Amino acid sequence: MKIELKLKDAWYWGSGFAMLAMASISMYLDNPLPMLAVALPLILLDRAYIIPVLLFIACIEGSFSSEDSSSQAESLAILFIGPLFIYDFFHHNKVKVPYKFVLLFLIFGIFVIWGTIVFKMNNDIEQYLANVIIGASSLTTGVVVKSIMKVIKIAFFFFYLKSLINYDRSVLYRGLTIMKDFVPYLFVCILADMVLFGAETSKFDTLHFGEAKHGDFTANLDALGYVLMIGIFEKSTTWFKRFVALCGVGMLFFMIMELASRNGLLCLLLMGGIGGLVGIWHMEMGFKVLVVSAAVAAVGVGFYFFQDSPTIQRLIYYQEEREGGDRLAYWLGGALALQEEPFFGLGGNEAASYYAVDKYSPDADVEGHVMHNTFLEFAVEYGLVGECFYLVFIFIILYHAWKNFFFAIKYEDILLTVPSVAFFISIFAGLFVSRVWESTLWYNIVLTFAIYVLWRKPVEDALSKRKAYLIHGLPDPILDPSLPVRVVL
Repeated sequence: MKIELKLKDAWYWGSGFAMLAMASISMYLDNPLPMLAVALPLILLDRAYIIPVLLFIACIEGSFSSEDSSSQAESLAILFIGPLFIYDFFHHNKVKVPYKFVLLFLIFGIFVIWGTIVFKMNNDIEQYLANVIIGASSLTTGVVVKSIMKVIKIAFFFFYLKSLINYDRSVLYRGLTIMKDFVPYLFVCILADMVLFGAETSKFDTLHFGEAKHGDFTANLDALGYVLMIGIFEKSTTWFKRFVALCGVGMLFFMIMELASRNGLLCLLLMGGIGGLVGIWHMEMGFKVLVVSAAVAAVGVGFYFFQDSPTIQRLIYYQEEREGGDRLAYWLGGALALQEEPFFGLGGNEAASYYAVDKYSPDADVEGHVMHNTFLEFAVEYGLVGECFYLVFIFIILYHAWKNFFFAIKYEDILLTVPSVAFFISIFAGLFVSRVWESTLWYNIVLTFAIYVLWRKPVEDALSKRKAYLIHGLPDPILDPSLPVRVVL
């Protein structure tokens, strides 16, 4: 038995480090195939690996040196993993996706199709961009192809959810555990690529590498980095793993400070605050004070040593010299553009944002740009009708994320808070960058819904039946040993 356990541990850690080694090679070669070559066999053996593989790819793709390779990474992952979901659909189809979630995915797909029709009918955008912005024609090419890819992505996310909820809860839990164990080492790979192959830019001495757009990239790092806080505070972990997770937080802080991302720094503080709150929730007051004091001291020391970092320099420059930057001009341009097509928008393509900023921004020096606000971008592209749907869409996800969060806190299984907090960090970053189709956001939506179906819903159903069962002398449904709770109510 002891030998068997050691072999199991050797396989677990060996396969995980092999995947990360291939991730490093993928970043070096600017090609996602090496990582996928190891990740796909692991997924075939254990579906739990789908969770870390998809989130890891979404995180490292900013390290690729070309935009084509970055988009190719996710496309290849969907191409290879999609058939597995189709297979699962025909062989594991007992649990149905709740109708409210089906409607959300379906209506989102309808808006994508409708947005494409509206965009193709709006000839002013292509003509205007072609006259004003050099090379802007590339923004409008392949609109139909991009829309088809968006619909395929929505279908992929739906089948991802379908596959997760039709396996045992242990699959999803194992996937989150793999993330908790290997995210610190993934950050080692990303940091090594950043230090070895990054180059300092002339402005702010930013250590830039790959095709990473620092706002999105750092937001993804922060969302994934929340699992490090679980690694530090989870009761069942070892002190060595706590130390490794703590080192991971340090590496994350270093990367954020070197990438000159104000959004990344804000999300990092948010991540640390929520993670610390979760960690000390059930501690005694004296220990809470000790942990908070140590955390405040660590943050103070960190900012002292990085006071001249690119992120702090950029923050000071934009606040003192540029009055916060150009985002206000982008947002005003988007708001004024809604007056032209208030109900159905300018069309479901990023070129609509460029057009809105270029034409309507009150600042004449601001050129066409993405909206840098997820909610406003959706409004510009799909109009107020689309915006109403998107707000409902996000509200429903946040509601379930909130309920999942407190469910996990109540039953002291804080690993289950990861998708909820990761989604919240991602959508919070969406207030300052455009993230409608950001993969990290969608993957955490799927995980949030899956935790509801696999953990919360059985307990809520049992509680709703409890009174009637007890009145009729039937067994208490909340005492069912199959329910995912560790405390008897």
